[in-house]
Amino acid sequence: MSELERPAPRNLFLAQQVDQDSMNHLSRAIVEIREHDEYLKKLYALYHLKYDPQPIVIYIDSYGGAVYQCFGLLSIMKDKGTPVNTIVTGCAMSCGFMIAIHGNHRTAHKHATLMYHQVSTGARGKVADVEEDILEAKRLQKVIEEMTLETTKITKDKLDKVYKKKQDWYMDAKDALKWGCVDVIVT
Repeated sequence: MSELERPAPRNLFLAQQVDQDSMNHLSRAIVEIREHDEYLKKLYALYHLKYDPQPIVIYIDSYGGAVYQCFGLLSIMKDKGTPVNTIVTGCAMSCGFMIAIHGNHRTAHKHATLMYHQVSTGARGKVADVEEDILEAKRLQKVIEEMTLETTKITKDKLDKVYKKKQDWYMDAKDALKWGCVDVIVT
C-alpha cells in the first residue's frame, strides 16, 4: 500500500475585522476542510483504516465588525462535521467575542482580552429610516443575547447590568474563564 493522502491543514486565522471577505475566507476554509475529511474517511475505509479528523482551530485576534457576516460563520461552525475550536491570542471583541464563544473547545492565552457589548448602529436619515434601523438593531441584540446565554455562564442579570451602564464589558482571560466564555487558559 502506498502512503495515503494526508489531512488538510487545520489552523485558520482571524486577525482582522469581521467583514464579508474575512468571513467568506474562514467559512470556505471550514467547508473545504470538512469535505476533505469526509473524503479521507471513505478513502481510509477502503484500506480498513479509520480516519478521525483533528479539530479545525481558529486563532482569533480581532476587534470584531459586521454582525450579519459573523452569524454566517457561526452557522457554518456549528454545522455537522469536523469540530471547530477557538483560541483567543490577543483580543476577541464584539463579533470576535461571538466567534470565540462558539468554538467547540474554547481557549484563551493568558494575556488575551475578550469584550462584549451592545449592537452598534450607524442609523442616519429620516425618522422612519432610523426607526427601522433601531428595530433591526434590537432584533440583532436579542439574537446575540440568546447566543451568549446559551454558550456561556453569563447570566441575563449580568447582561442587563452591562446594558444599563451602556459600556463595553472587557474580560481578561481569568474573567472569561469564570464566565464560561473559554474552557481553558494557555499560560
